[in-house]
Amino acid sequence: MYDWMMTNKYFGAYLRDYLEGKGVAITAKVAALSALWAVIAFSAVFATESAIVRVGLLAVAVGVTIHLLTLKTKRRA
Repeated sequence: MYDWMMTNKYFGAYLRDYLEGKGVAITAKVAALSALWAVIAFSAVFATESAIVRVGLLAVAVGVTIHLLTLKTKRRA
């Protein structure tokens, strides 16, 4: 599985750069954060009516956002 992920033509380079300490491309960060917040918002509005679940979703989204923003940003070659 590891070899398949590292040689995958779509996301292998992103994983290798991250694991080698080169950072994450700004486009990958923007895409990840956009998808994260879109799915969290959709889930909070349409998938649950529980306030506790909505708070949990918000906490997860904030935590992941902080993590992604604190990762080193890869500079262009």
